[in-house]
Amino acid sequence: MLLLDLKAVLVCFHTPTVGGRGQSEVRRSRHAGRALTSDRKASTSVARTWVARSKDDPKKWTTFWYDPDFRQRQKTFETKKQADDQRRRKERELDAGTYLDDRLGKQATTAVWEQWTNQRKLENSTRKQYRSILNTTIEPFFKARSIASLKVTDVEQWLLWMEEDRKLSARTRRQRFSFFSGMMDWAVANEIIGRNPCKKVQGAGSRAKEIREQKNTARRLTTREVLATLDAAPPRYRAMLWLMAGCGLRLGEAMAVSRDQIVFKAETLRVDFQITEDGDTESGKNSAIQRRHIKARDTGEPGRSVPLPPNVAFELRRHINNHGVWGPERLLFPNVTRTGYLYASYFYPKIWMEALGKGRVKYCKAHSLRHYYGSRLLYAGVPENDVADWMGHSSTDVLREHYHYVFEGAEQRGRTAIATMLTPGADDPTEASEVA
Repeated sequence: MLLLDLKAVLVCFHTPTVGGRGQSEVRRSRHAGRALTSDRKASTSVARTWVARSKDDPKKWTTFWYDPDFRQRQKTFETKKQADDQRRRKERELDAGTYLDDRLGKQATTAVWEQWTNQRKLENSTRKQYRSILNTTIEPFFKARSIASLKVTDVEQWLLWMEEDRKLSARTRRQRFSFFSGMMDWAVANEIIGRNPCKKVQGAGSRAKEIREQKNTARRLTTREVLATLDAAPPRYRAMLWLMAGCGLRLGEAMAVSRDQIVFKAETLRVDFQITEDGDTESGKNSAIQRRHIKARDTGEPGRSVPLPPNVAFELRRHINNHGVWGPERLLFPNVTRTGYLYASYFYPKIWMEALGKGRVKYCKAHSLRHYYGSRLLYAGVPENDVADWMGHSSTDVLREHYHYVFEGAEQRGRTAIATMLTPGADDPTEASEVA
């Protein structure tokens, strides 16, 4: 008996209405909804979607449907055709198991980005980076656009805007596109949108293009420039720059070096701490400076051990004799007033820029000292695995992409090597192996 009544309701749903009959149809639809809820096993044989005149405005049409949780939803349109299109769309989603709540898709892209970052377990420094990406490249372009409205062309225009308007490097564009696509994947997994438009963007974040661009714009420091910079550095922090150029330390790692990390007798340096500006504060808005275990390693891990060259050891001994150590951690490089940790905001204008200026060295980032270290080791024939370990890289891929090309003169080495081989009477390692 219930099935016969429901079939009658189905006929009523799909019969065109005129005048004031829209309200009675809505009442019948609610009756059908109650019947559907009471007998969910029959849900596949009854209407899950239907169209009726709007209760508030008889000139408009409303699409009704039941979501997968059997909650009634509705949306009003200007024309019956629009309402029918919506009904068919929801019917397809329900049949395919790809149902989406339209209200979630109306959220601003920026709001979904914040949801995505908030649900992830991120270091404060990484959270600051994501907030910066939002403020500088996502919100200025997409503004209040809803996430469901974004198409492939919108993402392509965003990439072009970052390149032409913001003048971002290929590496930065690839990184931000990767983060944005990850956010879109999360939105798909959480049924906010039905598809990720980034998946169909052609040539986005080309790794090869990034490497070519970096090769063309890389700042190569010569040994003369490095020594001039070290000699011109303020005496209190000269040894810190020696650690970056002679041991390959990152800036935060060099600022965090303590006396306990240096083993002069074994000629080694233990790298397991760094100075970061990602500590917690009471307000939660700004990050506090702190000395913590190096990123991406558990607290109990020993960090990495780096060879300590004699000239770097000499500079460290001289620094300790002249300036001593500071605090219970016995730091070598506290701030200039010896009241706390050294801030990067002080290092760049007061230490780094001063050293470049007095040394008459063309501007480059302090990280160039680390690149100098890695490229010199590779040029000297030190195995890639060892170089990667000493520099704290998880694999040798980074070395091949960012260090091999930094050293000037590599092309001449290649020409000389081939010219030597392509000479009558030259030793041929291939023939030697065959004879063996």
